[in-house]
Amino acid sequence: MRSGLLALLFCLCGTGLASDANSNAAVQWLEKMNLAVISMNYEGHFVCQCGDSLEAMHLRHQIGEDGPRESLSSLTGVPREVLRDSKSITIITNRNGKLHISQQPAAGKLSPLKSLQPEKLLENYRISLGGIARIAGRPGVVINLMPNDNLRYGYRLTLDKMSALPLDLMVMDRDGALQSRIMFTDLKITDVDLLSLHHPDEEDNAAAKSLMLAKLGAAGADDAPAVQSVPLQTEPATPAWNFPSLPSGFSLIDYQKSPRAGLEHFVFSDGLATVSVYLEPLDNGKVFEGFANLGSVRVLGRRLKDYQLTVVGEVPQKTLELLASSVHSNAGAENTLAKP
Repeated sequence: MRSGLLALLFCLCGTGLASDANSNAAVQWLEKMNLAVISMNYEGHFVCQCGDSLEAMHLRHQIGEDGPRESLSSLTGVPREVLRDSKSITIITNRNGKLHISQQPAAGKLSPLKSLQPEKLLENYRISLGGIARIAGRPGVVINLMPNDNLRYGYRLTLDKMSALPLDLMVMDRDGALQSRIMFTDLKITDVDLLSLHHPDEEDNAAAKSLMLAKLGAAGADDAPAVQSVPLQTEPATPAWNFPSLPSGFSLIDYQKSPRAGLEHFVFSDGLATVSVYLEPLDNGKVFEGFANLGSVRVLGRRLKDYQLTVVGEVPQKTLELLASSVHSNAGAENTLAKP
């Protein structure tokens, strides 16, 4: 009996060591991915599935003297492109022959190839290797990130075996049902410089128009549609709201305030999943209350005194509810959410 117990003990210890080695190897792949997405020049086509919606996109990522530059173009639906450099994000759309250009300060990334924080993820996810897969004609290593609670979804990430760039990202609920997917159909690492990004300022407005028209397939300069440009808003702002009791694992990673409409935008993340919280003054008393789904994205709306509160994220409904209930005013006013 003693020898049997010892054998069982050694077996359990061996299983634990193998599990730790598997997790460590998966974390090492995530660290390689973090380096790849910020240091490599690459471009490719990918499809984005969100619920019943399917969209095709083209991405370019280039490292320049002033930092990364990105271009994200839609290949389905309304022609549109988003350009990002170290200073700003430029959004270009072509609707009914009219070109619209708007700008905002640079924030975040356009690329779906995100950097992660493995040490933070280990607090909320079980990370492990999941075998080999072939995506976009390239062999890939599968990484599984399974949540420790019901506040977040599970992820299946496939990394290119040669470069460690992400090739496929699947988001699944607790039952294993697919919520969304981003999958590259081709991906190449390139040293070709990304097309220079111009801004429609007073000195170079004509050149910027010509560039945007050419990129969106307009007929010519004589038929150029009107360009509408929105100036950058760069003034610092102090939040009017705070969140003293966030859902476990989530923290504030970004904040923006619109000086015109009084809209405040908070972004929270657990290192992988992100949730946006919007607060704005009510418009003529119209309130969105309750829940809605935008594909795999969940939306919660509530009235907070004279404000509309909207919480949006690719997370379970419970997480949205916890974030909504944690909102407090920095002015110290009572913050009771009106019931639907």
